[in-house]
Amino acid sequence: MDNKLVDICVNLTDDVFFGKEEKIISEASKNNVLKMVLVGNDLESSKKVINLARQFNFIATAGYHPHNAKDWNSDSYNQLLSLLKKDETKAVGECGLDFNRNFSTPEVQHSVFLDHITLAKETNLPLFVHERDAFHQMHSILKDNIHDCKNIIVHCFTGTKNALIDYLDLGVSIGLTGWICDDRRGKHLRDFIDIIPDDKLLIETDSPYLSPYISSKKSEVTSAMKHLNKPEYLVEVAKDVAKYRNQSYDYICEITYQNYLNFFGIKE
Repeated sequence: MDNKLVDICVNLTDDVFFGKEEKIISEASKNNVLKMVLVGNDLESSKKVINLARQFNFIATAGYHPHNAKDWNSDSYNQLLSLLKKDETKAVGECGLDFNRNFSTPEVQHSVFLDHITLAKETNLPLFVHERDAFHQMHSILKDNIHDCKNIIVHCFTGTKNALIDYLDLGVSIGLTGWICDDRRGKHLRDFIDIIPDDKLLIETDSPYLSPYISSKKSEVTSAMKHLNKPEYLVEVAKDVAKYRNQSYDYICEITYQNYLNFFGIKE
């Protein structure tokens, strides 16, 4: 299993990837990124990632990103429930709370997130969670529901050490991105990611966002590499996670791949 990587968050339906999906996947495989979790962020993108997952032998999630919670309507619950029953769909989300820009009001986000939690309980699927600038509210909600949910991951963790400790105390899994490579925004993470238990660690690109090269000064790093993230760049995330956890690259590949299998209930 050495060097076999899985990217647990790829936004493959983003406009910048349209028509290039096969190339993106092929380039990733050359870097041993052999599996991906294709993430839905509203009803239409959830339908699309399920089809892409079927086409490329990946898995998908289905849900409404908190930015899109405003689009939730009376039919959304049952429409999502139908998608969550598809064989390719292995988690509910991405869903959660994002109070950074409030594209949807906090009240609507809260209500829609609770509906996603109910869906996770009904389907017995993991919950794929997004949280930004909403730690206390998120922690309270997860604390009230953790025992009724199969598995929960807080993906793209970029918070404080205390927030990480509190999340880990709930028993949730943690997803780390290219922020760990960013000397400006992610430097603080390097001091404490080693407290994440081996069996709770997953890695991701969140591509096309959060390039690991954004603050790089290396001459071979182009502007495109800085501003358009791709699943093939997961190697850089794995390298820095290994470095700051004082573990080998091979070991990070091994445990994160196994955690992917365990978290999403994948049998190979």
